[in-house]
Amino acid sequence: MKKSIITALACIVTLFVSMSVSASDTLVTASGIKYVRIKEGDGIHPQPGQTVKVIYSRKSSTGRVVETNEGGKPFKFQVDNHEVIPGWDEAVKLMSKGEKWYCIIPSELGYGKKGVEGVIAPNATLYFYIEVVDIK
Repeated sequence: MKKSIITALACIVTLFVSMSVSASDTLVTASGIKYVRIKEGDGIHPQPGQTVKVIYSRKSSTGRVVETNEGGKPFKFQVDNHEVIPGWDEAVKLMSKGEKWYCIIPSELGYGKKGVEGVIAPNATLYFYIEVVDIK
């Protein structure tokens, strides 16, 4: 319970500090992904099998960047081809080219109970900035 409260507070702080948005700006998908649309895209969403290129940053629950490709080559993957965590496939299909989100991905749509040894704790909620830069 205490960990949930701390995680929720860290999440709220991250949202307010990094984006200056209100809680009413946060949307939630049916599966539980929470997101704030930072920048609108062109309205054309990627379809299963298409390749998307994204710029992203993964943050810790305290808002510290722990992984990013900003300033480098976009990360490329095929939608719905099990190349990324389920939360990314779901989120990216809802985005369009040029769109940028801050999203909070629940553990079950991330790395789940296993986590990634030495990198992502088991049952970790994931915090990302994701921008779709191209769809082919």
